[in-house]
Amino acid sequence: MVYLAWFRTLAETYDVYADLAGVVKNEQAVLLPISHSTFNAQIELTIDEDGNFRGAKKLEKGKDAVTIIPVTEDSAARGSGIAPYPLCDKLCYIAGDYALYTGDEKGEYFEAYMKQLGDWAESEYTHPMVKAVYQYLGKKSLIRDLVEDKTLSLDDAGKLTDHSKIQGLGQTGANVRFRVFGGSMPQEVWKNQELYKNYSDYYGQKLGDKKLCYATGRIEPCSEKHPSKIRNSGDKAKLISGNDESGFTYRGRFVSKEEAAAVGYDASQKAHNALRWLIQKQGYTRDGSAIVCWMANRDMQLPNMMTDSVNAYQGIDDFDLDFDNIDKYELPYSSERDTGKYFAEQFNHAVNGYAGKIKVDDKVAIIALDAATTGRLSVVYYDEMGGRQYVEAILKWQQHCKWRRWIKVGGAEENRKRILCECTPSPRDMALAAFGVQRAEWLEADGKLIRATVKRLLPCITRGGMGIPSDIIRAAVRRASMPQTMSDFVWYNDVLCVVCAMIRFQYEKGSVTMDNFLEDNRNDRNVLFGRLLAVYDYMEQRAMFEHDENGKVKDRRTTNAKRYWNAYSSRPANTFKTIKENLVAYERRLNGYELMKFEEWTGEIMGCFEGHGFDNAALTEKYLPGYYMQMEYMKNEFHKKQ
Repeated sequence: MVYLAWFRTLAETYDVYADLAGVVKNEQAVLLPISHSTFNAQIELTIDEDGNFRGAKKLEKGKDAVTIIPVTEDSAARGSGIAPYPLCDKLCYIAGDYALYTGDEKGEYFEAYMKQLGDWAESEYTHPMVKAVYQYLGKKSLIRDLVEDKTLSLDDAGKLTDHSKIQGLGQTGANVRFRVFGGSMPQEVWKNQELYKNYSDYYGQKLGDKKLCYATGRIEPCSEKHPSKIRNSGDKAKLISGNDESGFTYRGRFVSKEEAAAVGYDASQKAHNALRWLIQKQGYTRDGSAIVCWMANRDMQLPNMMTDSVNAYQGIDDFDLDFDNIDKYELPYSSERDTGKYFAEQFNHAVNGYAGKIKVDDKVAIIALDAATTGRLSVVYYDEMGGRQYVEAILKWQQHCKWRRWIKVGGAEENRKRILCECTPSPRDMALAAFGVQRAEWLEADGKLIRATVKRLLPCITRGGMGIPSDIIRAAVRRASMPQTMSDFVWYNDVLCVVCAMIRFQYEKGSVTMDNFLEDNRNDRNVLFGRLLAVYDYMEQRAMFEHDENGKVKDRRTTNAKRYWNAYSSRPANTFKTIKENLVAYERRLNGYELMKFEEWTGEIMGCFEGHGFDNAALTEKYLPGYYMQMEYMKNEFHKKQ
């Protein structure tokens, strides 16, 4: 079946990293043990090994509240029915005096919980912590102890009130976790490795009949209920679900859902836990989608293909470039050296060093998830390949789909630095360049449109011979042809430069590169019209903008070139004449050297038309890199003069 490849690879990945299961390191994502999940605890209760109450405290909302808990199939997928967690749970399940303090009869919940916990406590897989919790809760004094400890509060009628909140939730719905004092035992039950293993072994021998697992091909206990919380802790959507017995999820093709797909419990736990961990640790989660790329056969970090080419390597231990001390690369121009070129040399050296560490037998997998419905996830893209094949594809993408633009590098957002360098824009940057609208100081677009566009760009990255879809480039060119709808920086940096990078990827084949773009296309009418537009745009900028005593621009109005840009791209010859006529008054503000240079550049470009091509045929996308390169060339010339 279609899903078996990615499912089996994820289960194998879990085995590779199995020694990390349940290991908590700083604030890193935790690979969950089998038969375990997480919830956010609101109360932490402390008892001793004899089951005596020692104290409690409220927990603040945050990562510290996230608690690893043992689960059953039913409790992991519970809704409105009675399905207790085996150890840590809500007050209504673990408090024997719940009805006394709330008036809400929940005796069945407590009885089901105690029966389940007692079975574990009396089995061969028990643990001193489990016995201590079971002994304490059997006293039915939990809420009384929490009230006396002032962790919970009562109203005037002596009832537990939801007017008092813990992490924004009413007290009656609080989740409780346990600490146990005694001997050399770790205090936290949610961090105890021995407890994890004991419960996994205990629950494993209680599973039902064995069937053929479609994922592994082995006869083993299979699961009908599969985990959720894949993209984040609040995610209820599932990858495998067959609870629609009245619809057409499987009916019409199979008699029962087991015939459609039977997946082993162990394989399901491994695959889902591995996927959840990978997404939290290194996945891209934006606009409702989740995309992750990982080394499936060993522990090695991979470049993040969902960000720009510079940040793609940030955080990789084997990458020999110091991103925190990158100030020396910041200046775009220098009289002593080309800092952009210097940074590129250092970066390429580090990339080549990293690529040399990829082995022949390495296996790389990429998976993309999207919400099919409210309660279901779909795998919208999956691919796996050799490690070297992946790195070669990434390098080809990063070498040919790049342009000079400002990007942010560094760790935390408040400490990130902006540098100017040649880099590949992220797939999301490309989607925003094609379909984004400026809001405040950035581009925004419909989430579904962004997800669909990013998904279509994935094969362009992972399969070296595939070009960017032409409709995406056309949409991006249309957006770049409307500079008056955006601020100058957003248009130039986030749209024009990104579109030029996409165009470069389409045109660079073999020995054809953008290094000599103007020279190789000196008679191409599209490039020439782009260059003319740059000349008249920059001429008006230098003539129109007044500077204050500190050299900053006081007046920044939209130039005629930008106001007529969209018309120019459709009818260049006629619109060029209109722009030229509107610039007559501005030419008087230029000094002699500026006027001479602009006339020189205009004459040079007009001479390249050679009597043909100066007409009103619509321009192709090549006029945009022509505009950009002419603009940068002119800025450099005036900078050298200064």
